[in-house]
Formats: sequence, structure tokens, C-alpha cells
Amino acid sequence: MRTTRAMVAGLAGLAALVPTQALSQAEDVGRDVPMIARGAPVSQQDANTTSGRPVLLFHYVHIGARCGPDAVAIQVTTPPAHGTLTIEDGEERPWSGGRPLFGPDDPRARCGNRLAATKDGVYTPAPGFVGHDSMVVQFTEAGATLADAIEVSVR
Repeated sequence: MRTTRAMVAGLAGLAALVPTQALSQAEDVGRDVPMIARGAPVSQQDANTTSGRPVLLFHYVHIGARCGPDAVAIQVTTPPAHGTLTIEDGEERPWSGGRPLFGPDDPRARCGNRLAATKDGVYTPAPGFVGHDSMVVQFTEAGATLADAIEVSVR
């Protein structure tokens, strides 16, 4: 199992679906939101939020060689103590840092010019909560497991 740590200064990557309305209220972190995928390098993130305001933490790209969605199991192995982490289905171009997410030897590399299925993680701090929170999210796809440890600071 590979473990990464995403530091979220002010706020930092599943259990229920979050309504689209919640995402529209999340801070717009756009291209800085980490793209996570089986076998791809993992990026780090710094984000901020205020008490009670949702923030988009990550996009998990789950596509196969034919560019269609692959089955992925997502489990919160350590839930946040002072908020909720929810997942929504999304679509994003599989690029990170201005480069394709998948290397040239990966059959999914040809999917870089189209939108790919994602699972998008949104953290919402509990009303009135200010301080630090943390969680661990585990992704399992095609027999590979990735754990993402996320620390959150809410202002």
C-alpha cells in the first residue's frame, strides 16, 4: 500500500454523495486540486476554507485502457473527527501540473484529450469548528490500493 500526505493549510483528500449545490459552494481551487489515479504520481495540495464551508480536496481518476470508467472502491479508513468527507461523481481531463497524468507506456495515456470519470472528495467542517482535522481515504482499483492521509486546518 502506498501512502501519501496532502497538507491542507486552512483545509486540505467518502461515504455519501454530496449534492451538486455543495460543490458550487466549495472554494474554487480549480487546477490546483490533486488528480489521483492508480499508478500515477500523487500531487500535494494546500487549500483554505472557513468554518462550515465545503472545499474540494481531490479528483480520483478511475479509467481503464478504453478510457471508460473502471470500478473503484473508496473507503474512509479514518474519518474526520470534526467534519464530513463526501464523494461525488465527476469528470476531469486527466492532467496534473500541465502534463498528462499517465505516462506514455500506460494505455490510459491516450485518454488525455477527453474528460475522464472521477470521484471528487469534498470536506465540510462541522458548523462552528475551527482548528485541525485529519482523515485517511483508501482507494482500491484493479487490485491496487492507494491510501491518502489528509490533514485539515480550518480557519
